[in-house]
Order: sequence, then structure tokens, then C-alpha cells
Amino acid sequence: MSEHRLGPLRFHVDHRHLDGDGGPSLRICDRSGDERLRFDCFRFEPHYHLDDASDFVAFGPVADPVTWTVSELRRDLGGYLARTGCVDADGWSPDELDETLRAVESSMRNPPARLDEIDLAVLKTRLSEKWNTYPSEIHPAWVAEMDFPLAEPIRLVLERALDRSDIGYPIAPNETGLREAFRDRCLRLYDWTVDPRRVEILTDVVQALYVGMLAYSEPGDGAVVQTSIYPPFFDAVRETGRELVEHRLIAPIAGREMNREGYQLDLEPLRAAVDERTRVLLFCNPHNPTGRVFRRDELEALAELAREQDWIVLSDEIHQDLVYDGFEHIPFATLSEDAASRTVTITSATKGFNIPGLRTCVAHFGSAEIHRRFNQVVPRHVRGGIGLLGLYATVAAWRHSDPWLAEVRGYLQKNRDHVVDFVRSELPEIRIQPPESTYFAWLDCRDLELRPSPARFFYDKAAVALSDGGNFGPGWEAFARLNFATSRALLDEILEKLAKAVRNR
Repeated sequence: MSEHRLGPLRFHVDHRHLDGDGGPSLRICDRSGDERLRFDCFRFEPHYHLDDASDFVAFGPVADPVTWTVSELRRDLGGYLARTGCVDADGWSPDELDETLRAVESSMRNPPARLDEIDLAVLKTRLSEKWNTYPSEIHPAWVAEMDFPLAEPIRLVLERALDRSDIGYPIAPNETGLREAFRDRCLRLYDWTVDPRRVEILTDVVQALYVGMLAYSEPGDGAVVQTSIYPPFFDAVRETGRELVEHRLIAPIAGREMNREGYQLDLEPLRAAVDERTRVLLFCNPHNPTGRVFRRDELEALAELAREQDWIVLSDEIHQDLVYDGFEHIPFATLSEDAASRTVTITSATKGFNIPGLRTCVAHFGSAEIHRRFNQVVPRHVRGGIGLLGLYATVAAWRHSDPWLAEVRGYLQKNRDHVVDFVRSELPEIRIQPPESTYFAWLDCRDLELRPSPARFFYDKAAVALSDGGNFGPGWEAFARLNFATSRALLDEILEKLAKAVRNR
């Protein structure tokens, strides 16, 4: 239960489950502690009570009981209290009321996530790619999917849509509220003002990369990619007939404990590799698979090179919600007016809020010109439509689910530290750079000389599926990517299997 105060009033929030129904309850108590109002924002029969009476007043048909409750209290809290005979029915300012109700709403929407309460047997019943690619005896720790339960605001908005059979045609793109949710989130997190009219709603980041390659380059043109990299970057270059310009990150090689400068951008080799037909920079920040969060000076140097070479920047920032303490995500488009004018910022709630199957993404264009070119190359209907549930879920994520995200990010940070400590203690032949973001550990297994690859070795000997380093670019075959977004108990099971396999090789 959480408590919030407004003058002498106390607002108590708890989450209840009663005979097949349930949801958040808000109790408003006077200075003596007596309950005066209770709003039960249940799934099927939302209602409120006056003065702890047994009789209740139904909300009637409402889209969201929490929204209705907060709106009513903002409109007439004093009137509701006066109906109960409460003497504490006034004495606060509009700002104080607004601040209290925002905190109350957040508590009502976000119960504890219970991240340790994950059942492996239940996970194995999932139909997603992560849990269906390999046989049941193999523990999957590869694809970018978390094992955690959904954020409550997302779960509820999906449940309510299904309760209403609300899975018809999606509303017009300009009326979804998603562009405005993205705008408000950028302003809140990065003090970045974006124009919602320059936001396109797409299915996913990969689609945006492909369309961007078609829009801003011609067959045979060069595209810069920082390797190692998320494999679809290579696909977007190859399958559109463009030429890969590899910009290899500098991998740390000295010492068991890698330093802060691991996986750096080295721009001088890149300058030598590009020519007048290099048109596009495909950029991933935070970086997958290394977990780097590039510093401002690194980004500014890269932005200056993009200006010199007149590149369009397709900036994949999908992992921006998973940045750990001590690091800061800086959107590429915020570096300068020039950087903004040439940058397409591509992001989604799917990674941070674990809803990849709902296929919803946004692309923001830093200028009207690059927006126009993007929309001219492939008609919107060829790109496909966006499902209504993905729109609902993304707005719920960006508007209401930050408390869940903060809890998950803190849990992941502890998992990251645990993985780093375990590898350095029990698998000292493997080098590991603590990721600054994401839920991946990029394991440098070169010293072990595992054949045919580390991922295949651990699949065969440990019954754990990791992502194969060779898929992230040539020269990275001796690496493997570990997904640690699971409960501590399951993570320990995975790590022990890896260590046992190495000890017994």
C-alpha cells in the first residue's frame, strides 16, 4: 500500500483481487484516519463508496476507471468530501491538488512488478520466438525479449480492449495520441522539443531502416555501420543493394577488467573508408550488442563527420529507456541544428517495456525535406498498417508505465553487476565490459578458442542458447551475446551451466 498526503487528507492506494474482479483502490481518509471516500477501479464493476458505506455508486461505462477517478477528484474533490460531512473538504491550492493526484494516479496504475516471481514452466508455454525456436531442454538467453510480466498499465489497456471486443480498424494516424505521447516524453526526458507532425508511425525499427535506405540512397551507394551490430543492419544494407562501409568499434584486448573506454568509435579509419557515394550512416545508440552509451564528445565528432560528408543519419535509439546509473542517453538529433536536419530518430516502447510482438514504432524527422523524401519512396499502405492494440499499449507505456520501467531498470542493473562479477570470478578466460545500457552482456570468448563458436559450444555443452557473435559482423565470431533480462534464480541457473561447460570442456 502507498500513501500520499494533501493537507490533513491521506490517500491510500492498494491493489485488490476479489472474486474474479479487482484492481486499484483509492481510500481517502480525514485527519482522524476515518475513511471518507473509496474508489474501487475494478476491471468489471468500477464504483465508489461514500463514507465507507456498504452501498456503492457505479461509475457507469468508462474507458478507464483510473482516468475517470482522477478527473473527478481534480474537478470536485471538495464536493465529494462535503457529501460525506467531512470538515477537511478544502484548504489546498490547485497546484497542490494536481501534484498529489499525479502521484496517486501513478500509484494506482503501477503495483509492484514482482520480478523475482517468474515460473520457468509458465515461460515455456509462451508462443514467442524466444521460447519456441529451440527444444524445451534448451534455456533461451538470446533474442531481445525480457521474461518479466507486463507493466500493469499496458496489461490493463489490452484487457479492457479485449473486454470490449475493441479490435477494429485502428483510428486515423493523426488521432492516435501516440505522436503527442512521444513529443511529451522527449520533452520530459531530454528537454527536446519535437514536432509531432514530423513523426511517422511504423511497425518496427527494422522497417524504418529499410525504408530509410531506399529513401536516402541508390543501389551501389555506401552505408556506414558500426560493427559489431544488430544483424538486421546488415540485412537492410545488403537487401536494398547498397554497399557496406564497416566502421569497426575498437574492442578492448588488454587485461581481464576492461576499462571505460571499451568499444570506442575510431573516426580516422572511417574517414579513409568512405567516398562520395557514401550516403547514409546507420547508427545504434545505445549500442546493441556492446551496451555502449556514447558520450557527447563522441557523438559530436560523429555528427561533424556526417556534416562534412553530407550523410543522412538513421539513428536507432530503441534501447534509450534502458540506460544505467552514471550514463546519459543523448538523442543524436539534439546535438545541433545541422544534426537535427539530417537525422531520422527511430525508437519504440517495445524494448524498454517488453512489447515487441505489438509491432509499433515511431520515426521522427529533423527536417521537412527528409520527411518528404521518406514518404515519397514507399507509399504508406505498402509499409502496412499499425494494429490498434500496439497503439493502445505504446501510449500506456509512455504515459503511465515509468514506475514499472524504473523498477525493471534497477533490477536489470543488479543483474548486470551480478553477471560481471560471476564472469570475472568463475569464467576468468572470458572478458566482459559492463554494459552501460541494454540487458545484454557481450562476452569476449577469444581466449577460450571455443569451436565451432562460443554460442554453439554453450548450446551443445550447457543447453543454453546465446546469440552467435558471427551474426553481428565478420571478426566477431569468438563473441556471444547473453540476455540477462530474467529472474535472478533463472539467471544463476544459466550462469552455472555456462561455467560448468567451460570447466568440463
